[in-house]
Amino acid sequence: MIKKIISIIFQISILLLVVMLPIFKFNFDASIILSAVALLFTILIGFFIAAATSNYLRLQTIISNEDAILISIFDLVKILQPSSEKKFRKLIDEYMIAALDYSLLDYFETTSAELDGFLVAIDKVKPVDQRADSLLQNLQNLKSNIVAIRQEALVLAKRIVTAQHWFVLISLVSIMTVILLGLRTEDVFGSLLIGVIIIALYQTLNLLYKIDSNEFLADRLAYEAPQKVFLAIGKTKYYPETAIDNKKRKILGKENYRIGIYKDFSKSMEKKIRLIKAAS
Repeated sequence: MIKKIISIIFQISILLLVVMLPIFKFNFDASIILSAVALLFTILIGFFIAAATSNYLRLQTIISNEDAILISIFDLVKILQPSSEKKFRKLIDEYMIAALDYSLLDYFETTSAELDGFLVAIDKVKPVDQRADSLLQNLQNLKSNIVAIRQEALVLAKRIVTAQHWFVLISLVSIMTVILLGLRTEDVFGSLLIGVIIIALYQTLNLLYKIDSNEFLADRLAYEAPQKVFLAIGKTKYYPETAIDNKKRKILGKENYRIGIYKDFSKSMEKKIRLIKAAS
């Protein structure tokens, strides 16, 4: 919410500055330079957005597949070794909670300990009925799949746009901004139009950042989709406190859910999990 407010203030400030700054002109043909810089920026931003979007969509598919695999593993364990149902419910619950405590860029690396314990438990499953050998093979196949998709996710979760790339893009936007300011006249409408163009350049960079950092639709992808896993294993939904705002509390007020309350979020991920009951 704070980021949105800062962004709005920043964009309003751009419009005001474009109108209020003194008029100045260049001693050279600025339109030629503007065209060349704009073309270069368009090519680069188009490439980066296409690459980042491709990675984002694939990562979204991987996370959905991982959730489906966890549910399938739990269902198979209930058939193969019913006595392990409670154990696997606990293991999957702990893994999903750990995953939700971190961002999409981080959780594949930070949940290795929980995943390792889960994989070891899978290898210890012994079918109570020898006729279930084929199901045991399916369980091992699901284990291999979850390992494979996590390895792929570790690559896809990396940012495409590096600091050097951002320097080039921001430099191009800065050059275009200065040239656009030099094209202003005494006409207020024309100045406002130039201000809108500069804001559009800012929003384009902002869009690239959100896609590259997987913030684009992150709430639905990171917090909503995994709730199906909790429901499938018979556990109450879980949200870290950083994902809950006033609007979210009103929506969740009709059902029970768990919330992770951190002791010191900036320094540690240590937390207490509290059950919030539905409003009567």
